[in-house]
Order: sequence, then C-alpha cells, then structure tokens
Amino acid sequence: MHNMWKPIAIISACLCTVTLCAEPELKGSPAELTAYLATLPKTVSITGESELKSAADRAIVALKVVTENKSLQEAARANQEIRSALLRTLTERGLPADRVKASRFSSTPKYGWLREKPKSYRVENIVKITVQDEKEFQAVAKLVDSVSEVFYDTIEFEASNKDELKAKAIALAIDKAVDKKRLFEEKLGVKLTPKAFSEGPAGLLPLPESAGYKRTMGYSGRGVSTPNITETAEGTEEMPAAFGELIYKATVTVEYTVETK
Repeated sequence: MHNMWKPIAIISACLCTVTLCAEPELKGSPAELTAYLATLPKTVSITGESELKSAADRAIVALKVVTENKSLQEAARANQEIRSALLRTLTERGLPADRVKASRFSSTPKYGWLREKPKSYRVENIVKITVQDEKEFQAVAKLVDSVSEVFYDTIEFEASNKDELKAKAIALAIDKAVDKKRLFEEKLGVKLTPKAFSEGPAGLLPLPESAGYKRTMGYSGRGVSTPNITETAEGTEEMPAAFGELIYKATVTVEYTVETK
C-alpha cells in the first residue's frame, strides 16, 4: 500500500512545480517596481463623431411583378411580357431604359390537397426603377394603380454626392477627435501622440419621412402613397421640390500614447 502512494506523490509534486514555474514573477524594491511601471506605455482612446445632411436627389422604387399559371413556362412568359410593357411605358413617359433594372427572380409551386404535382406556379420578379423627380415618381405610381400584376415593394432615397458627403463627414469626425485631444493636453498637462486609429460604423441614413412619401405601404401593396400635392392659382398640380434630406453619420476613434510634458 505504501508503494502505491509513492508514484502518486511524485506526480503531484511535479505538477505543482510546473504550475509554479509558469507564473510570472516580479522582483525588486518598491522604488524599482515604481520605476518599471513608469516605463510601461500609457494609452487613451478619443472618439470623434459627426453628422452631415444632404438633399436626396433620387429614389429607387422597387416594384414586384407577380404572375401565376398552371404552367411554369406560361407564368414566366406572362411575367416577362408585363416587365417589357412596364419598360415601354416608362420610356414613353421619359424615363431612360438604363434606370429600370430587374433585380430578383423567384418561382414558387403551389400544391393542392394530397397532390404530388403542383396545381400552379407563382413567378415573382423585382424591378427597381431610379426616379429623379416627382414627375417620374408619379409615372411609376400609375403603373401600380393600373396593372393588377404589379405591386409596390420598397422605396430607397439616395444622394448622388454620397461619396463626397462620406469624406466630409469622416474629416469632420477626425477634427472633433483632434479638438478633444488638444483640450485634454491643455487641461491635464500631458502630451498625446497618435498611435493607431479606426473608423466606426457609418452610413447614409434617410430621415423618417421625405417630402411626404411613406416608406411602407399597406399589406396588399396595391397603390402607391403619393406625395403632398397642392393646387396652384392656375389649377395645375404642384409637386414637392425634393425627396427630402439624408443624414450621413461618421465615427472615428484615435488611440494616443500619453506622455508627461
């Protein structure tokens, strides 16, 4: 029995030795430790944020073209014919063909009760149309009102100068971070030297409502919410002047090393 415990004791002692050797050890007097800690780099992170507004000068309207038939081929053919008719109508109303794009296609079989073969096929295509003023928006809205297979899907507002706006927003965020850095140096009597930086979440975001357009439709998608329209003295309809505003937000974080002056 005594011999059984001897190997176990030796193994336990070895494990304890390994554990103790793995732990870091600092030696020296308190003054030496203080001097050592003083040499370690001290860092601080400063964040700058900015927001810039810009007028939205275009909107991308997504329409859903839905057709159904017992034959998948016929459903797809009918869908193609309707999309071709949409393109012809929009070009006749002044929209260039290159601003009308088919973006997504899907086909869904519909099954009857206890039937292995589909009783019909539903084909859907998303068509995205870029409009640059309210007149063009109205041309698209009339399609939804007049063609039973066409449904409103979404609308997204954009600014053509979004890249320029992004650069300005980032530059402003950096300026704000630098202003904070100078304030800390002045008030705390330290010197901050840039070490690293990173760009945080940023994006071009629309305001909740733009020029009277609603971003969501009713459940059926039938019909399009039109902008506020007023009557002029001559009796003609007057449309809002723009699609509204967009906000670009930028965040920049700069890491500085801290030194005493």
